[in-house]
Amino acid sequence: MEKGYRLLERIELGESKNSFERVVSHKHFIESIHLHLADLLNTHSGNAMIDQEYGLPDFNDVLSNNSNVVREIRANIKSSIERFEPRIRNVNVIYQPLNDNPLQLNFAIKGEIFHNGNQVPLAIDVFMGVDGQFNV
Repeated sequence: MEKGYRLLERIELGESKNSFERVVSHKHFIESIHLHLADLLNTHSGNAMIDQEYGLPDFNDVLSNNSNVVREIRANIKSSIERFEPRIRNVNVIYQPLNDNPLQLNFAIKGEIFHNGNQVPLAIDVFMGVDGQFNV
């Protein structure tokens, strides 16, 4: 089944309960995914009433236990998207180092979406700044 707007978007738009699969334009569909990823990646686990696991862990904990930070962040991004953004399938998160700015972590999110009966590749770049916030 194709997935369209998220519940809160349907409520905000005044859509009927049967409008789950209907998204008028591809642009609005992608925009909806971008907005949700920004919310998902910038929410710390335990801070969302909908689910205590929604979002990403505080990466200060990762820094303190001598693990591979980039691998931990990449794995957490991937698992959060797989769990909380069902419109994206075959999720792959790739770390892309930036030589000119090593303090900014750059990841490419790749996957597939299904819209209007078509399978469409998806590629989104996300940047984690020194403040820990993700820009989608």
